Parts: sequence; C-alpha cells; structure tokens
Amino acid sequence: MNRETSTEHQVRAALLTGGGDRPYVFGLGTSLASNGAAFDLIGSDDLDFPELRGNPGVNFLNLRGNQNPNASFVSKISRVLWYYVRLICYAATAKPRIFHILWNNKFQLFDRTLLMFYYKLLGKRIVFTAHNVNAGSGIPRMVFSIGLRCAFNIASRIISLCTRKR
Repeated sequence: MNRETSTEHQVRAALLTGGGDRPYVFGLGTSLASNGAAFDLIGSDDLDFPELRGNPGVNFLNLRGNQNPNASFVSKISRVLWYYVRLICYAATAKPRIFHILWNNKFQLFDRTLLMFYYKLLGKRIVFTAHNVNAGSGIPRMVFSIGLRCAFNIASRIISLCTRKR
C-alpha cells in the first residue's frame, strides 16, 4: 500500500484518555503517528505533546483542559461535567469508527457501562485497554465487578496491560 495516501483513506481512530495518563498516551501516540496512523487524541493540557503536534495525522482535541489538582471543589466538578458534555457531543459527531479507550475518566462505573454502551449505539468499535482494573476503584466490589464485566462485554477488543508491584 502506498504510504503517501491521504489521511481520509487511512483507518481513523479516536484515542480516548483519562487526561493524566501521560506515559501511556505518549508511547502509543508516538508509535501510531510514526507508523502513519491518523487519529484523534482526546486529552487535556497535560497531553499536548510537541512530538505529536506537528504530525498531520494527529488531531489533538483538548476536551479536558487544565487539570490543576489545586483547583476549588466547585471548579473540579464543573470541569468534569463539561468534559463529559464535550465528550458525548464529540462521540455523536466523530468521524473515527474505532474508539480506543486507553484509560477511563473520573466516573469508572459510568465510563464502563453507559458511556461505552453509548459509543456502541453510535456504531463505534471499542478497543478497551484493561490495566490495573482493580486499582483504587472506591466503589463496592460487587458494583465494580458488574461495571468491569459490562465493559468487557461491550468492547470489540480488549488489550490487557497489567503491572505488578514487586
């Protein structure tokens, strides 16, 4: 296949991040870009990499904005709610047919159930990266397990990245 085909003819995907997963996004994003993939990168101020900015196949969408941990409680609630509104609107109009969920957002149970089901209803193929799935869930174990089971059933593909503490 000719590598100089326009990005309109390449497989397009959306890389959905949790906004603060810098090492994962940098590694996957630069690898995809160096191989000529065209994709939307959904992120925050923290994920605006100069290495990806100049690549014509990368469309960086800063739907999260500033993730300052010292922001007021009201500001944090507002920015999370606005992020979900922007994400839902993006998904409804997004050209990419593949949504790669690299990391979940703030509300794990919502992200793994209703949000993924919404993507599926829109006809998106979902690639779900499952790493440290039990880390710090903060919700009852049974509810957490149900949410994770839903995510695994909704996803078209699951990529497992498990890290162990030694």
